[in-house]
Amino acid sequence: MSQGDRHQKKDVEAALKRAEACGLKVTHAKNRHNWGFLICCPCTKRYTVHCTPQNPGDEANKIDAFTRNHRGCA
Repeated sequence: MSQGDRHQKKDVEAALKRAEACGLKVTHAKNRHNWGFLICCPCTKRYTVHCTPQNPGDEANKIDAFTRNHRGCA
């Protein structure tokens, strides 16, 4: 991710960095409702990252769960 593609919520940004470190692809969509996507390239599953989640901690936990579930795909 480039510098301008950071998520505005620090909990979500930290979870995205952990996912990227595990080999998942993080894309920034610049859409109004969706911030971007977290993509598992081997199995092509993706998780939608919301721009303004109601609870950033829950959103970060969901990103971490997706990362744990798709860590072994490669």
